[in-house]
Amino acid sequence: MSIQLPDFLAWGAFNTLRHHMGAPLIDRFCPKRPIKEIELPLGERLKDGGVDVSVDQIEILDDRTLAYKGFRVLVYIRDVPNLGHREEMPRYHLAYCHTLEMMYRNKRSERYVVANSDSGLFQVNVIDGAVNSKLVALNVCQNCLAGISWKGFDMQQPRPHRLDLVSSFRLPEFFAKYPRDLMANKPGHTSDTAPLNDYPSGWTEISAQTKRNRGFCCGKCRTTLVQTDAKFLHVHHRNGQKNDNRDENLDVLCIGCHAEEPFHSHMKRLPDYKVFIERYR
Repeated sequence: MSIQLPDFLAWGAFNTLRHHMGAPLIDRFCPKRPIKEIELPLGERLKDGGVDVSVDQIEILDDRTLAYKGFRVLVYIRDVPNLGHREEMPRYHLAYCHTLEMMYRNKRSERYVVANSDSGLFQVNVIDGAVNSKLVALNVCQNCLAGISWKGFDMQQPRPHRLDLVSSFRLPEFFAKYPRDLMANKPGHTSDTAPLNDYPSGWTEISAQTKRNRGFCCGKCRTTLVQTDAKFLHVHHRNGQKNDNRDENLDVLCIGCHAEEPFHSHMKRLPDYKVFIERYR
C-alpha cells in the first residue's frame, strides 16, 4: 500500500502540515527586495508639497527674489504650533526682506520649505498634541512686496491700502513676471550687445532728483537726512544693474541700511558708515 505524502517543498502544503501539528506558520520562501521609492523631478516636487531646505541653500537673486537649484521659489515655515486664524499663520516669502535677513543672520533652524505652486495653498503641519497636515491659504509677506515694489507697494502706505494689495495679490501674476524656471530664461543680451553695467553720465542728477522725490528719507528705517548729513543717504539699484535707472528700480537708503543689502557689507568698512552708526543708531 502506498502513502501519498504532501509536497513539503510547496509553501501551502508545508504550512498545512504545521497547522495540523500546532506549530507556528512560516512566511513564504522568497528573497526580500527593498522597495525603492520613485522621486519626482525637482520641478514637480516644488509645485506639489515643496522641499525641505536649510538656510544656506536658498539663493538671493539680483532682483531680490529667491531661488533653489535653478528654480525661483517661495519660502515659508511648514511646522506651526496651532492653526489659529489665518492672520496668525506664517507668511510666505517671495523676496529677500527684513524677516529673511534675520533668518540669514541668526541661522534659524525652523523647518523652512521652498515651493513654487501658484495655487496660494501651502502644506502646513499644525502641531497641537498631534501633527495635523493640511493645505492652508497663507498671506504673502508685506515686506517682500515692498522689497520688489510690487505695484508700488510701500510699507508707509495706509494699512487698509496695504491689506487691499495683499488681498488682491495673485501668484500666477507674480510668476508671469518672475518665471519659475531660471534655466529656461535665455539672457536678453550677448557679450557683444549687453549694456555696460555702470552708472550713466547723468547719474549725479538722477541720484539727487530721486532723493528729493523721496523726501530725503531712507526707504527702510525712515531716517530723514538733509543738508550736512545728506552724504549718508544713497540711491541703491534693486536689481544690481547700475544702468537700469527706472524709478521703480531705485531705493533711497541710508548708508546703514544700504550696508545690509546683499553683497554690500563692504560699506561697513567706510568711514561714513562708522560716523553714521555713532550718530543715528
